[in-house]
Amino acid sequence: MTKQIYSMTGFSTERIQFQESELTCEIRSLNSRFLEINAKLPYGMKALEDNVKSWIRSRLDRGKINCVISYETTEQLLQTLKLNKGALSMYTELLEEIRSQTGINTPVQLSDLLFFKDIFTPDDSGLINDEFEAALEKLVNNTLDRLNTTRSQEGGNLRRDLEERLKTIETLNEEIKEMSKDNARIEFEKLHQRLISLIGEQKVDVNRLEQELALISDRVDINEETVRMDSHIGLFRKNLEQGSPIGKKLNFMLQEMHREANTISTKNTLIGISHRIVQVKEEIERMREQVQNIE
Repeated sequence: MTKQIYSMTGFSTERIQFQESELTCEIRSLNSRFLEINAKLPYGMKALEDNVKSWIRSRLDRGKINCVISYETTEQLLQTLKLNKGALSMYTELLEEIRSQTGINTPVQLSDLLFFKDIFTPDDSGLINDEFEAALEKLVNNTLDRLNTTRSQEGGNLRRDLEERLKTIETLNEEIKEMSKDNARIEFEKLHQRLISLIGEQKVDVNRLEQELALISDRVDINEETVRMDSHIGLFRKNLEQGSPIGKKLNFMLQEMHREANTISTKNTLIGISHRIVQVKEEIERMREQVQNIE
C-alpha cells in the first residue's frame, strides 16, 4: 500500500474556546535539513513552551517550524504580572554603582529601571492547570492535523511530478542502452578507416586491430552504469511508496543517479547518447529541487 508523502512547507491556524478566552494557534512549516521548532507563547503560558515543542516533535520529522500561540480574553488572570524583586534590587544596585563610578549626580529614576524587562514576570498562578494544558494540547494537535492535510496535498503533487520525471529518465536510459550496443563497433570502424587513410589497407596489422577493439569495447562499455541506473530507479520508486520521512534518502539516491550519468557521459562517444545524458541530468536536477521539499 502506497503511503503518504508530506511536503515540508505549509501553514495552518486553529481556534478554540476555553472558559472566557479564545486561544489561537498558528503553525508555519518551511524547508530544513533537520527539525527546528520555535514556539512563541504569551507570558502566562511560558511554562508550557517545552510541552508545545514536544507535541509538535511527536507529529513532525523535518522542517523549520514556527508556532505562535495567542489569546483574546476578558479575564484579568492572563494579563497579570508580578514584580521580580530580586531583579529589581540587582539592577538598582548596578545603576547606583555606575553612577558612583562615573561621577554622575543624577539619582536613579524609575524610567531607568523600566528598560529592564525582566523586573516583571508573569503571574501564572491559577492559570496553568491540567484542564488548561489539555485544551492547549488539543488546539496544537488540531492545528497540526490541518497542517498535515495541506502538507499531504502538496506531497501528492510532488510525488506525481517525481514519478513522471523518473519515467522519463527510465525511457532515456533504455534508449541509451540500445544505442550503446553499437558503440564499440562504431569506434572500431572509425579507427580502422583512420588507419587506412594514413598508411593504406595493406599495412594494417589485423591482430593489433583486434587488440584495439578489445580495449575500445572495455573503454566505451556503459552496460554496468545503465544497469545500476535501472536499479536506482527501481529503488527510488520503492521508497516513494513507503511515504515520509524519505526526503534525505531520496536525495542520496539522486546523487547516485547523477554519478552514473556522469560516468556514462565520460565513457560515451556517440552524439545521440550525449544528448540523452544531458536530458537525464536535467531531470535529475529538477527532481533534486523537488526532493528538498519532502519530509
